[in-house]
Order: sequence, then C-alpha cells, then structure tokens
Amino acid sequence: MTPAFYLQPPLAAPPPDEITSRRRWLVGNGCFIAFLALILVGVAPLQELAITERVGQGDIANQILHLSIFAILVLNTGTKLTARQLQPVPVTILLVLAYCLVSVSWAIEPIISLRRLVLTGLVIWVLFRFVADLGYDRTLLILRIVMIALLVLNYASVFLTPYGVHPPLREESSVVGNWRGVMPHKNIAGAACAFLVILEMFDVRRFPRLISWVAIAAALVFLNYTVSKTSIGLVGFCLIGGWLVRPYSANYRSILAVVALIAAGFALQLASAYQPELANSVTDPASFTGRGAIWPILIDYASEHLWTGAGFGSFWQIGNASPIWSITRSWVAQSSHGHNGYLDLLVTIGLPGTVLAVAMLVVWPLMRLFLSLSISKQQRALLFAMLAFGIGHNLTESSILNGPSVVEVFLILAIALIYRLAELGRYAALLRREGPHPAVWR
Repeated sequence: MTPAFYLQPPLAAPPPDEITSRRRWLVGNGCFIAFLALILVGVAPLQELAITERVGQGDIANQILHLSIFAILVLNTGTKLTARQLQPVPVTILLVLAYCLVSVSWAIEPIISLRRLVLTGLVIWVLFRFVADLGYDRTLLILRIVMIALLVLNYASVFLTPYGVHPPLREESSVVGNWRGVMPHKNIAGAACAFLVILEMFDVRRFPRLISWVAIAAALVFLNYTVSKTSIGLVGFCLIGGWLVRPYSANYRSILAVVALIAAGFALQLASAYQPELANSVTDPASFTGRGAIWPILIDYASEHLWTGAGFGSFWQIGNASPIWSITRSWVAQSSHGHNGYLDLLVTIGLPGTVLAVAMLVVWPLMRLFLSLSISKQQRALLFAMLAFGIGHNLTESSILNGPSVVEVFLILAIALIYRLAELGRYAALLRREGPHPAVWR
C-alpha cells in the first residue's frame, strides 16, 4: 500500500517574484530592528557617554553601521530598483536638506558640517524607506516589540548591573543616581519610556491589553526614576492632546483654519500678558535646570548672524573653532547642544533655514495629518501624540535635524507614517477615478 505521504503532491517552489518579495520583507524587518537597536542603545551599551578629545570626529563604528544598513536597503530591492525605493524622501524634506547643504559652504568646519549632514540625511532616508517597505501596521508592531524588549533590558541593567544608574560624573553631578538602563543617558531613556507609553496607549492592535497596561505601568515607573523632566512633563500633555484630537473628523476640515486662528490668537494674548515672566524665566541662569544660562547666549549669537548662522552642525563641539568658545569659557561651552532645537537651528542655519525647517518638519506634517481623509481617528490620535512629543521635546532639548538622536528618529518616523497614510489615500482616490497608476507608493 502506498504510504499516505506519497498521496500528496510535493509543494511547488514559490515563484521567483514571491521569493524576492519574501527576502525583501525579511531583510527589511531585520534591518529595522538593527537600526532601532543602534539608535536606542548604540554601539557601546553599558558605557559612559563622555566628552572626549576627538570632538567633531564622530563615532566611526556608528557611522559604518548606519552606512551598512543603508547599503543593505539599497541592494535589497530585487531585480529592479524603482524610483520610490531609490528616493523615498518627500520633496518638502529634501528642500530642508538642500538648504542645509548650501549652509555647508559657509560653515566654520565644512568637513564636520558635511559629515553631520550626511548622517542626518541617511537617517531620514532609512526611516522613510522602512515605512515604505514595511507599511504602517508592521512598522508600529516592530517598534512596539523593540521598545518593550528595551524596557526589559533597562530594568535588568538597573537591578543586575552597576551600569544602569548614572555614577558620579564630573560634568553632570546632577544626574547621579538617575536611572538610564542600557541607554547612554537618562534623558534618552526617559524619552524612550515616554514614547512607549504613547505607543501602548493609542496603538492597541495585536497586543493583549494586559501586556499593554503592564508595559505602560513599567514604563511610567522607569520614566519617573530617570528624572527626565522634559519627558515626564510632555508625556501627559501628549496623551491629553491625542485624546482631544481623536474625536476630530477630517470631514470638518473646512473649519479647522478658523479654530487654529482662534487658538493662535488666544496663545498670542497669553504670551503678551505674561511676557515679563516669560522673559525672566528664559534669561534667569538658574531656570530650566541651567538652560537659562545657555539660551541668552544663543539668542545673542543669532542676532549677530541672523541670516546665515554658523553653518549646519557648526556651533557645538567642532573643537577650538566652535563659536561658543569665543563667547564663554564657562560650563556652557562644554555642552553638546543648546537644549533647544529651534535655537540650535537658528544659530546654525540662520532664520531662513529655521523657518523652512519648522514649516516642512512641523507645520506641513500637522496640516497633512488633519486634512487627510485617509487617516483614521485612531491613527490621527497616535500620530499627533508622536508629533507633539517631538515638537515639544525640542523646546528644552535639541534633536531636530540632529542626526541619529532618539527623539529625532521618533519625529521623522511620525512624519513618514503621516506621508505614508496620506499618499495611500491620495492613490486610492486616483485609482477610483483613473484606474491603476504607476506612481503607487508600495
């Protein structure tokens, strides 16, 4: 009698196109996980983040890994490289990068400026490519899994190793005892925890609710022990903002401009009424945990170099040529950034570049988010909270257009997801009117 397994014909090998598609999918998933690990933990976990003599030279291993991920994604395209795979970044962001490239021509240290810009552009390209390859759902699923795994590692580092808590440091005695886990700094760990809370609160698919609530509680506890004041303050604001935005429907977008104008007018009135208090808080050296000693210096420098700035990435940590050393020799000069992303843009790419960057990285994504009919209410709540965190975080920290910084990655990822959903909605409308179109964003 013929054995039963002979009665079943052998499974046919998948066609070449399917094999290629499956390989691209697997490589894309693996590269995204590796990229997130590189951004969140870095190449030297459980080691101190210290200022060295090699200021401006960058981390060679870090740069090689970023370039490797970029090269794998370029090569992982199958038999034909499409225009969308080669250039997934929208024109609006390309304009910002192009202006930054122009500013390299007058940068104090053009080589350092160019290298930092290339790394920034590389991170943006990789993020848009990941979203284009993996899609909205898969991107967020991988992100949540990685963030939960990172939280577990952070707790293990705190309780099982001496590296999970900031030890005494000459430069930053105020952070001694704060939790950081396997991450380089407590502010980075705080931002990661806050972002995980936002993800778990608004993206509720595929995960059991028990896991989500445990993750939220654990992230909030860890966030509290990081003593990262910016992230602690922002997470509540972003959650409230997401919940307030959720009932909004893009079908009523015609009245959005009126509401925005009313809100802007109200904000201007408040700012005018409390202008003296705001000015004193900004200029007081003791305010905002010392940031009040940094911001007046940046404002003064920007007023003297309003139209050009120092050139992209050419104000902090470029050696003795750093403008900050010609202004002050205090502890401020040893900082790696100005603790305000918008002021750092102002002193590096000037007022025109800052206006362009804010318009294309803040205003336009918000407009697309609220005007697109293809973005659901749940998606809009999550993406608004993600955007709000990135925008608000740059008021007291500096990450916007700052290479592979954690909050910059969160912000660009939110923008890429907004573009993804908006473009798919636009293509769906085009498909209904004209049939299949070759410009689909796959």
